Formats: sequence, C-alpha cells, structure tokens
Amino acid sequence: MQASCIAPRALPLRPGGQPHLFGASSSGSSRAPLGPPQLQRDSQGRGLAQLVAQAARREQQAGLNRMEAAVPREQRPVNELQQLKDTPLLAWATLDLPQYAQRLLILYGGVFLLLGGPIAAQTFDPLDQPLEFFLSGSTGSLLVVAVAALRIFLGWKYVGDRLLTASLEYEETGWYDGQVFVKPPEVLTRDRLLGTYEVKPVLARLRTTLQGVGVALMATAVTLTVLINSQLDADGAYGRGSARKLAQVTPTGILYSSRVKDMADLAADDEAAELEAAAQGGIPGYCGDRYFKAFAGGERVCEKFEKRR
Repeated sequence: MQASCIAPRALPLRPGGQPHLFGASSSGSSRAPLGPPQLQRDSQGRGLAQLVAQAARREQQAGLNRMEAAVPREQRPVNELQQLKDTPLLAWATLDLPQYAQRLLILYGGVFLLLGGPIAAQTFDPLDQPLEFFLSGSTGSLLVVAVAALRIFLGWKYVGDRLLTASLEYEETGWYDGQVFVKPPEVLTRDRLLGTYEVKPVLARLRTTLQGVGVALMATAVTLTVLINSQLDADGAYGRGSARKLAQVTPTGILYSSRVKDMADLAADDEAAELEAAAQGGIPGYCGDRYFKAFAGGERVCEKFEKRR
C-alpha cells in the first residue's frame, strides 16, 4: 500500500523572486497589512465618499448663505435654531424624555424647598395640616414650572414660525428699518425640513407639558379650596381664627373671654388677661392697637405677653 503525498501549494512570488508571505509588507517591514485587499478598497471608498459628502454639504451651505446674505446672521432662522439649542433653559426641550422630566422635577422641588414650602408654612402648620401645607406649596411651585415651560414653548414657537414661513421679516440695522426677505426655493426647503422634523416634535412635547402642569395646578388649587371651605366656622373664619368665639362686644372693644366684662378689668385681673390672651392665639388683640390698649390698662398689661414672642 503506497502512502499518498500532497504537494504543498506554491506561494506567489514577489517581483524579485521571493515568496510573498501573508502578513509581510511589500517593503520587507514586519508591519501587517490592514486586511484583505477587498476590505481595504471598501474602507478607502467609504472614507472618500464621506469626504465628498462633507465637501458637498459645505458647498451647499455656502451657497445657501450667499442666497440669504441680506439677512443678518443672528436673524437667520437656522442660526436662531442653533441659539435655542445652546441656551441652557430652552435646550431642555431637546433632551431625552427621562432627562427632560428630571429637569422639570428638579425645578419643582427646588422652588418648593426655597419658596413654596416656607411661604405655605406661614399659613399651614406642616405638622398639624400636612395636606394643606403640601397643596399650598405645590400650587406655587407648579405655577413656576408652568411659567418656565411656557417660556420654552414661546421661544421654540417663534423660531418654528420663522422657519416655516416663506417670507422672513428682519431688521437691517435697527428697529426702524424693517425689511422682508423672500426665501429662495432652496432656503425655504431647508428651513421647512428643519421646522418639520426638529421644531414640531419639540413643540408637541411642550404642549403636552403645559397641559399636564395646567391640570396638576388646577387640581391642587381646587383641592386646597375645598379643604379650606370645609373647615370654615359659622363666621367664615379659617385656621386659628376659626377657633375664636365672640363672647361679647363692648363699647371699648371686642372680648373673647366670657369671664371679662370690660376691657378695663384686664388691668386688675391677671387670670382674665391670660384667658383673653389664650382665646386670641397667645397675645390679646388689643395689644396691637394703642386705643384699645389704653382701655385694657396701658403698656403694662401687654408687656408680659410681648416678652413671650
């Protein structure tokens, strides 16, 4: 039985007679080629195509700039659109939805902590009336968010209208020399593409934001109003004032304690003065008026209450 032999495949020769080894360059260096010749040609072709496309876009943009040269650069809608994207607040609308919602929540929370909450705490005790406190603070905070969203919407709406219109109003050198520029077909086509595919989606998102914030603002305001109206007393007073019951009206003033018959009695009866102070939230109401304070006994009567503040 004869053993079969397979002859090795001959390697291609270089022009000098040396075999060409895969992975060796034609110059004799050890650097390997980038890849198979077909891939190299494809890579070079794609790179060349990108360079040609970029050059064509630059040439096209230069031609469009020449067509609208009469309009100052800062008043051209395409440049105004770029300014929107570079402005911190107005650029929120171009963010991804999670980041956009996060910015609005941060704005709401910051306003609530710095303004809405402290102001609401002056009327509603956060511990005794947590729901009223939250609704009151949220109403003010949502109002600020609504104003910010409206500002963003108006900025994008203005630029969107200038992109989609066929004639463009601009100021040549100042407010007194307004001009009208009729867009050439090429410029109009570019602007309308930008307005349709970049501005309109942003405006749709902002409209949804305004509607959502408006509904939330109305819900908090209505709920807070219902809660306040449900806790009014017969005299129409709410909160601290609703706990006060008018005992009697005297010629010298209004007394809330049934034990006091006259404002002058407060000067001689410390216990009655204490009851009157407790009935009016810690300090008698007459201490804020010099006329009624005089009937109650003068400065001496109110000093002990004012020291407690």
